[in-house]
Amino acid sequence: MTRRDFVQLPAAAPLATVGGAAQPRAPKTSGPPNIVFILADQLTPFMTRPYGQKVAITPNLDRLAAGGALFENAYCNSPLCVPSRTSMFSGRLPAAVAAYDNASEFPAHVPTFLHYLRRAGYRTAVAGKCHFIGPDQLHGFDERLTPCIFPSDFSMLPDWRLGPVYNKGTSVQSLLRALGPSKWNRQMGFDQMTFDRSIQCLRHHAIAGGGRPLFLNAAFTHPHDPFTTTQEFLDLYRDADIPLPPDHGDIRKLSPTYEWFIIHHGLDKEKLSNERIREARRNYLGMISWLDRKVGLILDELERLDMHRNTMVIFASDHGEMLGEHGQWSKRLMLEWSIRIPMIVSRPGAIAAGQRIAAPVSLVDLFPTLAEVAGVKVETPIDGQSLLPLLDGRQDGRTREVVAEYLGEGPIEPVRMVRSGDHKYITVNNHSPQLFDMRKDPGETVNLAGARDYAAPEAGIAKRAARDWDGNALKLAVMTSQQERAVVRSIRQFGAAPKWEYDAVMPGTFKGY
Repeated sequence: MTRRDFVQLPAAAPLATVGGAAQPRAPKTSGPPNIVFILADQLTPFMTRPYGQKVAITPNLDRLAAGGALFENAYCNSPLCVPSRTSMFSGRLPAAVAAYDNASEFPAHVPTFLHYLRRAGYRTAVAGKCHFIGPDQLHGFDERLTPCIFPSDFSMLPDWRLGPVYNKGTSVQSLLRALGPSKWNRQMGFDQMTFDRSIQCLRHHAIAGGGRPLFLNAAFTHPHDPFTTTQEFLDLYRDADIPLPPDHGDIRKLSPTYEWFIIHHGLDKEKLSNERIREARRNYLGMISWLDRKVGLILDELERLDMHRNTMVIFASDHGEMLGEHGQWSKRLMLEWSIRIPMIVSRPGAIAAGQRIAAPVSLVDLFPTLAEVAGVKVETPIDGQSLLPLLDGRQDGRTREVVAEYLGEGPIEPVRMVRSGDHKYITVNNHSPQLFDMRKDPGETVNLAGARDYAAPEAGIAKRAARDWDGNALKLAVMTSQQERAVVRSIRQFGAAPKWEYDAVMPGTFKGY
């Protein structure tokens, strides 16, 4: 396979951009659509072609974007797997549901958008990674078609009492330990199973769905580290001029709190050569192309089954990946490569094709969006806003804002981020804030907090960041929770521990059909 084996679709000219001309309204279809939600893991949008990475080979993401709407400024609400997913499914900001870290229990009493979809008559299924922590391993899904690749217990519990600590398991040393080629590995095997079960679910629904709409979450782990892929996909980028991250100097000039991430990710232990950085990016791009092929096969299957005309397809990721930007790797930071995600939505006949929407949006917006699509009223508190008014032109998005929170390993203080208009504000409890002008400085190289020319916008966005946010009280809550969970986790030393892993439905036994 060569680069020429992939036919690149030309980028569709945007029909409208927020703040520009009115968007054309596509004709609406009747009845609630099927919904296929394809979720990647640790995918920064900046390494995909629809978001401007010219070297990337992602023809199927191009195809999806050309046929639907691409959100240019989409964010996760916490740059870590469990808090991001818990926040997304519940429609709440992480602190509101105690989604602190990768060992935070997802309480069974918290409604998810899946509960509402089922109330609206949907059949709900998931294949792939859920990363639910605790005894409830469904949270509104009718069925899970695979086990999870990550633990469901408190094994990934941090301890802020220790201060900044090196975490070998999530370090740059671990992240880059297996740069390709790889003949096969655990992650490929899991994602192949995710793909196979997703296709099987679509086929079974097409012949035995009984007229009920389907919600299917195909949740892949690609391109999560370690960065490695097969020779076939590495060869796609054999002659590619893979860009290196720009040299912005020492990240600690923005805030001394970045020292915590440097220690946690082991970046003080070695200096990566340009050759190694480029090879890591090559492997990451190969993993993205591997995933892109699976996306294309899912789209093809929807067409083959004649389901595509009444199916909404959503593509997103749980968080991004720094990939060497600002000298940083992995996630956890509130900087763009870590906190930004791709978000593309397509629905023939209901969403006008080729839109590029500049308004800031986030994963918590999926809850009210899906509820509105399903025609069901939300009766519980949520923090998101429906995306449909942006998609059909009822709203220009000028007043929308995004709030994200980080309360996991790495930092030792609560962190909050607000994106509003052109400005982005990061506040770290008991430390000086950061303010960026995203229009003039998209690379986030100059901290404008305290600058006289930005006094007015800083005052407004700082007020928003402080709303419903008590950093010291939250720190106490986080540390108290950590110690409580440490006690529960400790019983593994004294006998059997709780078994919360999910036993997946076997192939061909989808319940309810």
